[in-house]
Amino acid sequence: MSDEKKLKEIFDFNSDETKKLLQKAKVITLLRTVAVSLFVFLLLSIAIVIINTVVLNRIAMKKLTSEQNFDLVARPNIYMSQYQFNDGFLTGELEYVTHRIVGNRPVYNGTYKIKYSIIPIVPGIYGPSARGQLIQVEDKGDYSHYNRVGNREMKFYHPYIEYKTYQNDLALLEEIGEDKYLEMALSFDRDYSLEEVQAMLPDEVKPVWYWVNTYNEEDLNELKKGEIILFANQVYGMKGVNSDGTIIKDPRLSFISAVNFGLKQKSRYHSQFQRLYQNLSNDKGEITKDNIRVIGVVVTGDTASMKLLRDKTYIKAATLGIVIDKF
Repeated sequence: MSDEKKLKEIFDFNSDETKKLLQKAKVITLLRTVAVSLFVFLLLSIAIVIINTVVLNRIAMKKLTSEQNFDLVARPNIYMSQYQFNDGFLTGELEYVTHRIVGNRPVYNGTYKIKYSIIPIVPGIYGPSARGQLIQVEDKGDYSHYNRVGNREMKFYHPYIEYKTYQNDLALLEEIGEDKYLEMALSFDRDYSLEEVQAMLPDEVKPVWYWVNTYNEEDLNELKKGEIILFANQVYGMKGVNSDGTIIKDPRLSFISAVNFGLKQKSRYHSQFQRLYQNLSNDKGEITKDNIRVIGVVVTGDTASMKLLRDKTYIKAATLGIVIDKF
């Protein structure tokens, strides 16, 4: 006898009781399937959220570390003060605030955003490139340059290039008046050791950034062709103070460490670090303190302090940065 016939003998499939029993079984099966599906969906959702958060956080930390490390070799007198990560699904954004130190006060220098994603759709379209964009404004037959928040950008003159004219904003101190704090870039007549620079500057001015000679012969030839004056976003050097204004006794240590770290990190600045390493180490395998030669400096102080820099023979050019009220 077949199984079907046996079932028909045991159950009457046409009876109301059997139909109710089968219907109940179907409902229970459906509910169990829905519950299992919801549970699996919930687990997958939680897993996706966790993975998304962990991966984006790792990417964000790499971006942050890259920016912080590059700040140690570039961006004269600019410091990262606050930052936050704004993460979404598969994409996120690093937002950070920068400031400059003028006198004994921090001055807002702009907020910047760097977008990142787990699956980069268009590599290189996002990033902090806007930090290098300057606004040019005509000023008495010459041009001044400002960043995106209206802060004046300093200029740098390489000592081994002969320029037809040199800017000397130390002559403007009388016009600026007293009760002011100033930021100024000084370009030297030649390269000096860090110790020489610290000794020859007046004690009343604070060196907040040292311009390092990172140029090889090929670089200098390119600059000579057009008598190119460099802006703050085009030079490399060492922070003279921390972000809170405290003086760094020997900034060469953090500068060399940053270059070595940048060589190992795969970031958008890797090529810059390679060039810095090659030019400074002279292909000898490492950068030493003796390789660090200073060709300029960014100083801050009040008007009276800046007047002490007048007639210093080691200064070939002096360009003004930010000027703020003392009080």
